Order: sequence, then C-alpha cells, then structure tokens
Amino acid sequence: MKFLTFVSFATLYLCLGCSPKIAPTSNSKPDLSFWLPQLRDSIQKNSYRIMLGTNDMDISGIWIVKRVNETWSGTMGNEFGFKMFDFTCTVSTCELKNVMAWMDKWYIKKTIADDLQFMLEVDNPAYKLGQKAVRNRSNDMLTITQRKKTLQRFATGEMLMQNRKRNVTYSFTKMVE
Repeated sequence: MKFLTFVSFATLYLCLGCSPKIAPTSNSKPDLSFWLPQLRDSIQKNSYRIMLGTNDMDISGIWIVKRVNETWSGTMGNEFGFKMFDFTCTVSTCELKNVMAWMDKWYIKKTIADDLQFMLEVDNPAYKLGQKAVRNRSNDMLTITQRKKTLQRFATGEMLMQNRKRNVTYSFTKMVE
C-alpha cells in the first residue's frame, strides 16, 4: 500500500514535469534591426526610388547605395539622369560630394549628410545616436526615434525618414532590377 502511494505521487510528478507549459516563455528578443537582408544586398548595388520633400518643394529621383567594408557609398540623381550628389558615409562622418549648384550650401549639405548617416548607421553598435534611439515594432512596422528624427520601415519594405527639426522627409521604395 505504501509502495502504491509512492508510485502514484511519482507518476503525478512525472506527468506534470513533462507536460507542456501553458504559457511558454521566450528569451529571444525580436529583431529590431532596420536594414533587413531584403533591403540591403551586401554584394551588389541597392537601388531605391526616393522622394525628398520640404515645405517648398518635392524632389523625386533614384538613390543608389552600397556598403563596402565599413563605408556606405552612393549617389542620388533625378529621373532624367542629372546627378544631385554623391556621398560616403561611415560611423564617424558622412560627406556629400559633387553636389548640384543649387544644393551646394553648407546648411543643406549638413542636413542631408546628418540624415543619411542616421539612416545608414542606425544599426551600427558604434554609432552613438543609434544606441540612444528608441525602437518600437507594431503591426510589422518598425519605428526608430531619436530626438527630432524618425525612421520607419513598413511591412511592404518602404522606408520613411523624417527630420522634424528641418521639416525634411525622405521616402524610399526598393527598386527590383
């Protein structure tokens, strides 16, 4: 009889210990990286349609970017083939080169360079502004906010960058080649 009670408790303990948990816990954090592999090809160039908007005007064009080692390099031009600017961007600096004459003003170049650096280096752990940024995911949309800048990636793959301080909006749509 004593043996039967022991077996009953042992069986109950084994059944409860092996049963599936009601609310499984997961230690894995959701991926909050902005640059998913489908948005960035590490071997070939990446082409996007871009719409750059301010209070006064909207500029549409093509944005081509590629990451080689630790440097992003790229260019922006309009649909007619006129180059707006070239750029190189690292974790410590972003520089615009070959800028069109009407954009070749220090404050325009600084704003665009800062915005591009934030967008391109936001996932880099060495980039201080990226470390301070707040990341939220809701309904397959990732939002990264840092002071007056907001970076969004939608489920469709479109990206939106807003600089609320300078009232500049950049909209990117991946081009399929």
